[in-house]
Order: sequence, then C-alpha cells, then structure tokens
Amino acid sequence: MGRNLSFDEKEILSAITNTFRQNGYEATSIKDLEKATGLTSGSLYNSFGGKEALFDAALSHYNDFVVRHRISLYLDKTEDPLQGLKDLFHSLLKEPDGECNGCLLTNTAVEFNNRLRHITQDLDTGFSLLEAGFKRQIEKCSTTGQIPKHSSPHQASIRLLLLYQGILVFVRAGLRLQEVEQTLDQEIDTIIRGDFAQK
Repeated sequence: MGRNLSFDEKEILSAITNTFRQNGYEATSIKDLEKATGLTSGSLYNSFGGKEALFDAALSHYNDFVVRHRISLYLDKTEDPLQGLKDLFHSLLKEPDGECNGCLLTNTAVEFNNRLRHITQDLDTGFSLLEAGFKRQIEKCSTTGQIPKHSSPHQASIRLLLLYQGILVFVRAGLRLQEVEQTLDQEIDTIIRGDFAQK
C-alpha cells in the first residue's frame, strides 16, 4: 500500500497514538482520528489501513518514540542511576495539563485482555524494553555502590515493572496519586536492595 508523503508521518502517528491513549481502542472512532490528525478517512486508510492497522501503528510508534525516549531520558542518560530510576517513576504522576490518560500499553492490556495475538506481541515488546532498562539500572546502581551487589537483578526488574504498571492503573483512574507518590521511593528502595532492605 502506497504512503501519502504530504504530511509529517511522525506527527500524525503521535496524534493517532494520543487519541487511542485517551479514549481506548473501542471508544475511538475514525471521526475522532480525522479530527486529531486533520486528515480525511480516505487519507488515513490509504496511508496506514483501517482502524486496526492504525492502532497497530500507534502501538509501534508508542514503543519507539515514547517508551524508548523515557528509558533514554531517565535511565540511560542520567549521571545518578538511582535518582534517575526514581525520577522515571515519579514522572508517571505528572501528566501534562493534569490529565489522567496513563500509558497506552497498560490501557491496551486491560482493554484487550489477550484477545489479539499481534497486539499482545506489541505489548510484550514495550514491557520488555522497560524490564531491560530497569535491569541495566539496577546493575549500574550496584556498580556505583549505591546498593549492594544484587543477587537477582532480573527478578528485581520484574518487580519494578509490576510496580510501574500498577502505578499507571491508578494514574488512569485518577485515584490515590498522592498516596502513591508518598510511598514510591520506599517501594523502589525495597525492590532494588532486595534482602538488604530487610536487614
């Protein structure tokens, strides 16, 4: 299928992604996507395909330009690996304009409930990116002496991923965000220090 190059594809995909993130898949109409992008339904179809193909493109875009960017900004480029990790988690509670849209990956996992295999694969790609970023950060914290050498950075990275996704469920619901923020640093310390946090 040919691509219409008369628009900025990254900008259009960002608009599509934000619309699905706000509304979910089922509640988003082609009219919503037309309004968000300024393109006609025919242009969207000719460039990307139908609604399901647009959603697939949005998930890939989210992984490439949101998840990877956040990992790079807060984890890979920080001079203080422990603080960078905590800053990443705290940033989940500070959406622009006070919105509560949450994460496209989390929202989609809840909405689709493992119904479509190719979407599940896109979700796993995003979750795996986060897990790998957390594992690298735990290892950096050990190397810099911020925490004792961890016996199981892989297990700790899984626990951080669970915490991350749990927070995003609360963000989407707009519930208990102050309580989450108050306990967040302690939870991260407990997870990444493993047994040492209990001694």
